[in-house]
Amino acid sequence: MSNQKDIAALAKVSQMTVSLALRDSPVIPEITKQRIRALARELDYRPDPLVSALMRQRRRKDPQKARAKIAFLHDNPKDPTRWVSANYTTGCFTGAQAFAAHRGYLFEAVNIHQAQLSGRRLSQILWTQNVQGILIAPMPLSATLDLDWQKFAAVSLDYSHAALNVHRVIDDHTTGMTELIAQLVSLGYQRPALVMRESVDDRTNHQRLGAFLAQRTRKSGFAEIPPLFFDDLSWDAQKFLRWIRRFKPDVLIAGDYQVVAALEECGLAGPDKIGVVLYCKETRTRNYSGLSIDAITVGEVAARQLISMVENNERGLPAKPTTTYVDATCWSAGNSLRDLSAASATRWSKGRRSAS
Repeated sequence: MSNQKDIAALAKVSQMTVSLALRDSPVIPEITKQRIRALARELDYRPDPLVSALMRQRRRKDPQKARAKIAFLHDNPKDPTRWVSANYTTGCFTGAQAFAAHRGYLFEAVNIHQAQLSGRRLSQILWTQNVQGILIAPMPLSATLDLDWQKFAAVSLDYSHAALNVHRVIDDHTTGMTELIAQLVSLGYQRPALVMRESVDDRTNHQRLGAFLAQRTRKSGFAEIPPLFFDDLSWDAQKFLRWIRRFKPDVLIAGDYQVVAALEECGLAGPDKIGVVLYCKETRTRNYSGLSIDAITVGEVAARQLISMVENNERGLPAKPTTTYVDATCWSAGNSLRDLSAASATRWSKGRRSAS
């Protein structure tokens, strides 16, 4: 008899996603629920009535006030209602929240900037509220995070607090950039240039930058154009234009909408001008070519690890923290690149005919 694991394998989703979809959970998109239900019918899936009854009883007998809680720690001083790196962080929150609920945990976002409390006081409040685990969202850069870590299990979603010895779960930036470069090679681009916000480079521990430089060095036909970095406080449009005129890139690799907007403003955007490829697409750039990151899966994996730590009483900062990389990127062709290899082949063919 087929089970949820079989459905998950065919659907290429997690077993938790299958479980939520079959229970008509609102956190799962309707199109995904329909696909999973169709596979369940195809496999003649039948839930075990004894297990289903046990789970219903467990949920009914679990009083809200006694349930353990996972805190999603974030800090956005500009607007407490929005995340830093909004789309990615929101996806991580959604995935982690769904998995926590599936395992019977409460899940709550905690804005540490809004609270404006000392680390000791915040730790006391979290502990009093039965917070057992802390999932640290991407935040503005800081050396560390002052909490009484002996009370909690903790996992971070990036390197915002680089000096904090904590386990991390992040999307695989290196694999994503490698895939992106491979797509550019297949399209015939030869002058790729990277434009990146400095804080993003720091929060990803320079992994995208490193992967870009490594791939550029190994591709003999690539021009060596120095990356352009900018900070969070200012964007120098004139410096950007001077850099473009000097190095003449045929495609920009970016992840920040500000770069896209600057190209559009000066009339340089478009596949027939300077191509644009994004290493992390968001809602505003959904029509551009680049990588979409399944942040929901990243959040789910992070919550799975964190809850396992809670249930195994693994609290405090580890002596040797680990990092789990989630292959969560998917290439999206979009409309901001063109096939230069085809254009080159056409020009070569015309040249041969002219010569003959």
